Amino acid sequence: MRIAIIGGSSFSTPSLLEFLDSKITAKNMEVVLTSRSHERLAAVSRASRLLARGHLRIRTEPTEPDNWHKILDGADSVVIQIRVGGFDGRLFDETFPNKYGLCGDEGLGASGLSAGWRTWPVLAPILEAIAKFCPRAFVILLTSPLSPLVRASLQHTDLNLVGICELPWTTLLGFSSSLDVQASEVQADYLGVNHLGWFFNIRSGSRGLENGLGDKLAAADERSFPNSQFLRTQGCFPTRYLRMHYEPDKVLAEQTSQRAPRAEVLSDIQRRSYETYRNDQLNEIVSALEGRATPWYTQAVGPLLLALAGHRVEIPFFLSGENGAYVPSLAPDDIIECRQHWSEGGLLRSPLTSEPPKHVVENLVPFVQFERIATEAIMSRNTALLKEALSLHPWTKGHARLPSIVDEIVTANDAMLMATTRG
Repeated sequence: MRIAIIGGSSFSTPSLLEFLDSKITAKNMEVVLTSRSHERLAAVSRASRLLARGHLRIRTEPTEPDNWHKILDGADSVVIQIRVGGFDGRLFDETFPNKYGLCGDEGLGASGLSAGWRTWPVLAPILEAIAKFCPRAFVILLTSPLSPLVRASLQHTDLNLVGICELPWTTLLGFSSSLDVQASEVQADYLGVNHLGWFFNIRSGSRGLENGLGDKLAAADERSFPNSQFLRTQGCFPTRYLRMHYEPDKVLAEQTSQRAPRAEVLSDIQRRSYETYRNDQLNEIVSALEGRATPWYTQAVGPLLLALAGHRVEIPFFLSGENGAYVPSLAPDDIIECRQHWSEGGLLRSPLTSEPPKHVVENLVPFVQFERIATEAIMSRNTALLKEALSLHPWTKGHARLPSIVDEIVTANDAMLMATTRG
């Protein structure tokens, strides 16, 4: 099996390659790493080869317009993990909403719209190259904002493409740990859009949210989000990023009082990691990787790649793709995140065993409506649609300064995009 990783110079990439190398039993997997940065690609490749000392074969190719055939030819799967604008871009996305009294994040709300505006012009030609050189490859998208970019990708090209997120699965693992049971002993339906999702019809044995299970789940969370009353009355358990939806004032206060934004912290970790990768000290490389947990690799991307390679994988996958008929209240081409599992050589959606609670549907629909227009905006480069999208999002609907927010998104990101393409 051949895997192409676009954005392969990410300082976290060696964690994925080490994971894959530890699981495969024969020299039948090749990974092609590609990046615009030759220097970083060389450092990541050196570290990965030191870590993956078993069966995994690693090759590097520079990301250049005339090199896509070498990168993609024969690829069975393509992982896209580009970060247009680097951590400077993420820093802008996370922080500029704060001045408007809004929570910031790398891929949600106004932050996500910012990242999407900057990313799509770079992502679109990558998708076109995949469609040309390996049209049957299974494409895994990690780049934020995930749901709008999945929607745009599927509209732009006819590819077998999904978005992937580890958060629902790690949340479910948290359920089982707090209840002192195995994950297989907890039954729950799930529905959402990337990072913003709800578990419902949660059961463990004879207990449900309405008769004691909610109290125990709430007690296990030191922040008491969600609290037991929410669990009982709303009949669902939201993922942690929905705290920005339910407790925006608390989150905003935390963001504006923090010593350093997350992007700055990660940028410093990245700098130190690359310095370590340029050496040949395996223990130092291992120590550097331990400074940045990568559950999206070990709990999502890595297992899915193993499943694609024919390995037996038991864990579920939470993937973003077209709704179809899964949620009747949404359009077939709307993007939803739902639970899937690998069976007999393919992915199967886990059917919902109950109707989603009214609360879940009422909160999910506005996010999806926002993403419909947001996708159209970033693909057409239409600033009027940017404003319309923000006017639909629950976090920015009715905001008095929408024109200023749109202007800042366009001005800052067009400048970063120009610098990126010139570089």
